[in-house]
Amino acid sequence: MKNNANKFLKAGIAICIAVLFVGTSAAAIPNTPEKISFASTEKTATLYGPTRDEVELKYYMPDGLSQSIGIQGGTGPYIWKTAIRLTQDEMAAYTDWTMTKVNVAFDYDNGLTVPMDIKIYIYDKGTTPTKPGAVIVSDTTATLDVSDIITVPLVTPVNLSGHDELWVAVEWTQIDPGPGVYYAVLDTLTGPAVDQKGDFYFLNNAWGEIQTGGAEYDGNWGIGAIIEGAGLAELSIGNIKGPMGIKADVSNIGVNDANNVQWSIFVTGGLLKMVNKTATGTAATLAAGASTPASLATFIGFGKISIVITATAQNANAVSATKSAFLLGPFVIGIK
Repeated sequence: MKNNANKFLKAGIAICIAVLFVGTSAAAIPNTPEKISFASTEKTATLYGPTRDEVELKYYMPDGLSQSIGIQGGTGPYIWKTAIRLTQDEMAAYTDWTMTKVNVAFDYDNGLTVPMDIKIYIYDKGTTPTKPGAVIVSDTTATLDVSDIITVPLVTPVNLSGHDELWVAVEWTQIDPGPGVYYAVLDTLTGPAVDQKGDFYFLNNAWGEIQTGGAEYDGNWGIGAIIEGAGLAELSIGNIKGPMGIKADVSNIGVNDANNVQWSIFVTGGLLKMVNKTATGTAATLAAGASTPASLATFIGFGKISIVITATAQNANAVSATKSAFLLGPFVIGIK
């Protein structure tokens, strides 16, 4: 990972959260809770793009990393977590891939006097969207000592298969007391936070979303899951034509076979919006360089129509094509 020498901007702000939940692993929770708070400042950062066989699943925008968060008040050291929640919206195309690394945005230029110790936690799906399930692995530790988006290799890689969702968490051990200590970074410059996904924290024995602290905290954590696999297939839609019904070709123009291909043709419009036709189909495998036909049987109507054709695969991003045409009885003419 290239070192990013850009400095975080000084702009300390604070928000009171709740009571201190833990000091060191040997410390007890105080009988009289002490107030602590988050504090933040600003930074910008950049991130290299992935190779074909390596993808970062994330919510933050690298150029928007702008607020650095720390803990202050109460009695340190402070141990807490930041986390993101990955669902099938992000993972579905990568079923047979493996999480091998985690990216962590870190600010070492605002108040820290010693390097920061972290531990990576990967959790399974919880019973609600706001709390993770069981810990899958927590055997990766690292010491951060430079302001950057730092790539941390997992000691135990995690297969995405068999998991409906995964939580990726960073546990911070803050030795320096606040105020004026900032290090865990949010992309508030380009936010907002992706609800129930991009801005979780664990503090005071409870999970929450830091966006609830106000606009200064409405962003996504600089956390990304790096996954590796054989690479994605690449679909395209072409050769769309009539005149009897609608036909098209769904092609795999990539270098990897596409698995579980699904396509649909959706036609609407016509006189008095009377046309509403749909056709769907599947192909278990579509080899690299191959095509499969998609078609909608002959239908009758009159007037201008809209044609939307979509295709996706288990290991490919969805593609779509939108066309307009004129329906004259059973004939589809003038597709463009």
